[in-house]
Amino acid sequence: MRDLRSVPPARERSPERADVGLPIVSRGVEVPVEPPVGDLSAVSGIPAVGPGLSDLFIAVEGPIGVGKTTLMRRLAETCGLRAEREIVGENPFLADFYADIPRWAFQTEMFFLTSRYTQLRDLAGNPRGVVADFHLRKNLVFARRTLSPAEHDRLVRVYDVLVEDLPMPDLTVFLDAELPVLRRRIAERGRDFETQITDDYLQGLREDYEQLAETMRAAGEAVVRIDVTDTDILGDEADFAAIRSRIEATAREARRAR
Repeated sequence: MRDLRSVPPARERSPERADVGLPIVSRGVEVPVEPPVGDLSAVSGIPAVGPGLSDLFIAVEGPIGVGKTTLMRRLAETCGLRAEREIVGENPFLADFYADIPRWAFQTEMFFLTSRYTQLRDLAGNPRGVVADFHLRKNLVFARRTLSPAEHDRLVRVYDVLVEDLPMPDLTVFLDAELPVLRRRIAERGRDFETQITDDYLQGLREDYEQLAETMRAAGEAVVRIDVTDTDILGDEADFAAIRSRIEATAREARRAR
């Protein structure tokens, strides 16, 4: 597993460029599976729409094809949240990136970084009640896997400047699935440029996201990790209800830890 070392919170600059890894923002804790929880307004002091999530900024993360956007949409629809979808297909470098990663990685990651910055900047005035299918830290996950050391250093310096005043999620949901499931879901959505993604690249991302989740959890952030290998978020209401219950339980534990 790759060593994704932690660094100071996203709103703090990293003192040493050589040690830049994944920034930390202290918040809640990860909890095991729990039964559905009820209205958390007594804990938060804010009325709940879709128990305990209406006042939160939630990010959904995980490897390519795991179902981030699907879960984001379902949470938005059932919990009264605003959906913030990541800009992906609009990236003009993406097809070239998968054809020749070393050549196009820096341009691709810079486009994604500035696009995500713009989306989060626009949320800064009112980030409550939002669910996004990305976390800004994914830039550092992909950058470590695709950029040269010099390019990585440049990107992280820009990252440090951009994130200083951005809102960060109150809770992050990390999804994971076995490699054959990811491959099937990628094929089903039919993006031509994604046919060039290799199994090694996907497996590496799974490991990187696992390490990121552990780094955030160890720092006290509100994190919930869910294996969706045998889960149908869109078509099985029981599956989705179980996922939402875990997210709500994590939200309650995070508030108690504040």
